[in-house]
Amino acid sequence: MKQALNTIKLLRFPFSIFLLPVSLFAFFYIHPKLDFDLFLVLFIWHVLVFPASNGYNSYNDRDEGPIGGLAAPPKPTKTLLNLCNVMDGMAIVLSFMINFNFAFFVAVYIIFSRLYSWRLVRLKKFPVIGFLVVFVFQGAWIFCADILALSSYQLLCYPRVIFSAIAASFFIGTIYPITQIYQHEADRKDGVQTLSMLLGLRGTFIFSAISFSLATLLVYLSFADTLNVFFMFNLVMLPATLFFLIWALRSFKNSTHVNFKNAMIMLVLSSFLNNLFFIILLLK
Repeated sequence: MKQALNTIKLLRFPFSIFLLPVSLFAFFYIHPKLDFDLFLVLFIWHVLVFPASNGYNSYNDRDEGPIGGLAAPPKPTKTLLNLCNVMDGMAIVLSFMINFNFAFFVAVYIIFSRLYSWRLVRLKKFPVIGFLVVFVFQGAWIFCADILALSSYQLLCYPRVIFSAIAASFFIGTIYPITQIYQHEADRKDGVQTLSMLLGLRGTFIFSAISFSLATLLVYLSFADTLNVFFMFNLVMLPATLFFLIWALRSFKNSTHVNFKNAMIMLVLSSFLNNLFFIILLLK
């Protein structure tokens, strides 16, 4: 029983919520019906693909310190690997029930997710390549996959939709280095050089600030004809922006503020507010 609970813990199901804003952003343009296909798409991503990716990463990393969503991760077992294989297989099979294009996007996502973590390739050990894999596949790739699943490729011909897809990647690019900032020593021991290690503490905060600024610019371009939506975005995200700035200034003075607790507060707060913004948009 304990092994089963530990296996489920390492799938980090709640962590999948942090990627929900990308799909909600796409849904704003799709205006999907509350039907089987919509719930199947969400199930494939958030119950199968993302948790399996988390589990596979944990199986290869064998973290001893805190990781995203878990302050004290248990030791992974072969059961975790087998479960991740089953979940990924189910995801690909079920995605064909949507359409071939969506199945292709899901399969490619799974492949790169595994190459990111797999010890024989380990893309995550290369700071720029590892960042770009996450930047592309957890952002614009998911956005476009949802469009192709529930709408038409013609929707991707509109400039505002393209701006939004790129903005989704910059949202990911904002938070990704922040999730690495407190574990430089652990990554160094594992032979991994993350983007945050390459940038340093100050550089990580500056990079994330620039990424969020670019995401905000792309949101502006997406909603240039309805500026009230752009202003609402900035208002909703204001608590996360203020927390980030205060945390950065404190960390510049004292590096002890760069820790798991503050990184998780930043992650949860930004994700919650992003989800809130897009849910408001969908309900309007």
